[in-house]
Amino acid sequence: MKFGKVNIVVGAIGLLLAAIGGMALGLTFDKQAIKDGYHMLNTVRFYFRDGHSHGMVLCIYNLFFGLIIDRMSFSDKIKKFGSYMAACALLLPISLLAKAFAGAPADFPPFGILGAVSFVVSVCIILFGVKKAV
Repeated sequence: MKFGKVNIVVGAIGLLLAAIGGMALGLTFDKQAIKDGYHMLNTVRFYFRDGHSHGMVLCIYNLFFGLIIDRMSFSDKIKKFGSYMAACALLLPISLLAKAFAGAPADFPPFGILGAVSFVVSVCIILFGVKKAV
């Protein structure tokens, strides 16, 4: 496993951090999100929850990517690029969490788009690799 190791490590560490964040959100749910029997979600908590859920999915994606990229019939250069693109997809949940920690200002820089683009590029690499193999 030459290139996928990066994604497996990133995915596993990210899952651990996102799980801890999910526990923190869950343990504070009643105190922070329920008022008079109604669900009240402020903007900061929304971005924390969004970062947690996007992070979990993208970490699982990195685990998947790490397991298959070395089996694709690409050059080492393409495999390395795809591996980094999959790992950079985590910029999306990182940007959501950063916005939450900043108090969710409306003018927060949208650097999460880099994560979204990285994700799309890495998925295209997988699709191209599957098409090439068939």
